[in-house]
Amino acid sequence: MANTLLELDGVQKDYRIRSFGRVIRTTKALDKLSFKVEKGQIFGFLGPNGAGKTTTIKCITGILKSDAGSILIEGEDIENNSFENKNKIGFLPEQIGLYGNLNCVETLSFYAGFYDLTTETIEKRSSELLKLLGLEKDSKRPVGEFSLGMKKRLALAIALLHEPQILVLDEPTSGLDPRGVKALRSVLRDLNKKGLTILLSSHVLSEVQEICTHVGIINNGKLIRQESIQDIREKVRKTAIKLSLRVKNFNKNNEEELNKKKGINILEMKELGKHQHILLKLKENLIPWVTNNLVSNNVQIFSIEPQDTSLEDVFMTETGGEDRD
Repeated sequence: MANTLLELDGVQKDYRIRSFGRVIRTTKALDKLSFKVEKGQIFGFLGPNGAGKTTTIKCITGILKSDAGSILIEGEDIENNSFENKNKIGFLPEQIGLYGNLNCVETLSFYAGFYDLTTETIEKRSSELLKLLGLEKDSKRPVGEFSLGMKKRLALAIALLHEPQILVLDEPTSGLDPRGVKALRSVLRDLNKKGLTILLSSHVLSEVQEICTHVGIINNGKLIRQESIQDIREKVRKTAIKLSLRVKNFNKNNEEELNKKKGINILEMKELGKHQHILLKLKENLIPWVTNNLVSNNVQIFSIEPQDTSLEDVFMTETGGEDRD
């Protein structure tokens, strides 16, 4: 418990659809959801559309109140002494709402009023954050003239203004170009190295894999998996891997032979000039069988490469996005 910063225990949230004052349908958005985020983690929170990610974030940040269960920050329920506990959280929403007529300094000063910060603290933190996020030279420009990337960085400065212990981000790279994504990723890594714990909800699985240390996958309001990314990839790799082959003389009969073998799925076949590319999903112990079968049937093998398991593979398998073997 000593290293647990955020804990959700049996959190439940229902949405009630009403007609003429009567409840006609109830949708269970969160179904006794439980998970923990340890200090120092960059925790990726994943799930398909409608899985309950946004509802979870709204409950954590106090925008919504859960119907049952508890949300604890350092062992304290956020509903108890909520101002102090919620101040331990910084939040960067997907949709940013900023006043276009204010500049950076004025914006940070305005939002600082919600945290009861002293004038000295506001000036010090504003200067530090604008420099850290590359907005120092544009600090006196109206926010309405900013690009989306600059607005995202200013919104991040607002979320960090009161020095929270955990930063919650909802789709932080949404709308950013590759350069903006890279810059944001660099900032988040630096903040994490300085001790900030981060909870990141995103649909961009490659981005989560690139930056996160741990991941939780939610589906139908329930947590279906929570581990370090490395552990997840190791476990999936033991079950099935992808094998990329560049071959010649591969024909319909060879395809039928592979398809008949239990435990082998052909994911892709395409012509590459004089060669062919084949992508297989199979158990690792079947690789010798594949190579022996192809060679004995006069298929020339020019290259054979196991492909690293991606977080997308895990996500699709866990959420029913593809057939399980």
